[in-house]
Amino acid sequence: MAVMRLSHFALALTIILLAITGYLAWEAQEEAKGARRELELVRRQQAAQDSARPQSPTLVAAIPPVPEGMPATAMPPLAGSGLMPGSPSPAAAPAPLTALQKQLLGMPAVAKIIESHNDQGFAVIDAGKNKQLEKGMTFDVRRGDGLVGRVIVGDSIDAAEAVVDIDNSAALPGVRIETGDELVLPVRK
Repeated sequence: MAVMRLSHFALALTIILLAITGYLAWEAQEEAKGARRELELVRRQQAAQDSARPQSPTLVAAIPPVPEGMPATAMPPLAGSGLMPGSPSPAAAPAPLTALQKQLLGMPAVAKIIESHNDQGFAVIDAGKNKQLEKGMTFDVRRGDGLVGRVIVGDSIDAAEAVVDIDNSAALPGVRIETGDELVLPVRK
């Protein structure tokens, strides 16, 4: 009789634990749905703000360093100096790329920014579990041959997109991460 009571008690306890586990799983799914809805709302609000505000010019941090042997205070000759008045100025040759710029250009892009929410401190990228991204991974953000910032993969990682946090400690003053910027592995300096 005591064994039967004990087995009934164990069965009841097992059913209660299963019910609690099912409830917690359901609650986690509802919380994830709520987070997705909130992200969608933020996306719509940001799209409305972006469409209402005029486009600002893009700033790129790709100023080449002063070539070796040239003093930092040396000024290049004025365009057209030494030419006849009214004659066109010769086109300026592009500055040679530094080793860091060459390294940066040679790196494959891991992902692209598809939405940028600098004011809220996050962005959305076009890669997720399909590229084996995990929470806490750090990437540099490249635009052209210059670095514009750094991001860290956050909690929300879907199959083909993820939310990344913008690392403001690595941000360049006056430069904002924008849609179309590319993520690369951190650059060795």
